[in-house]
Amino acid sequence: MKLIFSVLLVALLASFWATGPALAEHGDPVGSCSPAFELHHMMDHSGEHMHHHIGLDRDLNGDGWICMRMLPNDLHLHVDNSLPL
Repeated sequence: MKLIFSVLLVALLASFWATGPALAEHGDPVGSCSPAFELHHMMDHSGEHMHHHIGLDRDLNGDGWICMRMLPNDLHLHVDNSLPL
């Protein structure tokens, strides 16, 4: 019984590993950015980076897009694209 459970558990975990994490689809944005920002695809920003991110670290409206503005000292300011189209 333990062997069957172990095999099923390994198969289940392997299926999740093979599919990878679910990422937001990059369809059409549901909102726009203010003139000082650029519209970008939302990405996973975990781990080390050459620049620093401030502001939001997730897509609040779930459309796969976010607004970004370059600031001095290699900072990126992120806000959600929430202005009406």
